[in-house]
Amino acid sequence: MEKKVRVEIMCSQALEEDFTEEFKKLGVGQKFTKINPVMGAGFNKPHLGDNVWPQLNLMYIIYCSEEEAEKIKHLVTKFRKLFITEGIGCFISSGYEF
Repeated sequence: MEKKVRVEIMCSQALEEDFTEEFKKLGVGQKFTKINPVMGAGFNKPHLGDNVWPQLNLMYIIYCSEEEAEKIKHLVTKFRKLFITEGIGCFISSGYEF
């Protein structure tokens, strides 16, 4: 059985279309869970969906091969350079299926 990894991406809702297009181009992230909206505060401006911080985030959870995770990692790095002020979080960990 192939080893799986879990990829979690948190990003502004404004980037949803950009991620969707790039996932399709790269042939990655086709099997995912998307949680929308997600609120939080990280290293950039908070996204809380309120009057002070009106923006919201979304979250992708993807279980995939290590090879696919590596492609996603490079995509996130690319987007962090393109969208400096958006705050994109990405975490990769072991994924166990039973």
